[in-house]
Amino acid sequence: MQTDMEYIVTIATFYDPFRAQIFKTKLESEGVPCFLADGNLLPSVSFFSNEGGVKLKIRNEDAERAMEIIREMY
Repeated sequence: MQTDMEYIVTIATFYDPFRAQIFKTKLESEGVPCFLADGNLLPSVSFFSNEGGVKLKIRNEDAERAMEIIREMY
């Protein structure tokens, strides 16, 4: 059984896979484990970017820290 602390959430969505990679790299360098989802579909399905793009996923328990890091990047 999973607890709330074990859920994976989408913290951000990007239409540019390169921008998504920059944010992923920054989070990882700050010690926040994360991964990108749906990035491999963008080149092969052109309409997919209208459906949400590349999703940056993290553990629910890391959401607050990740949002702090993302805000600092803007």
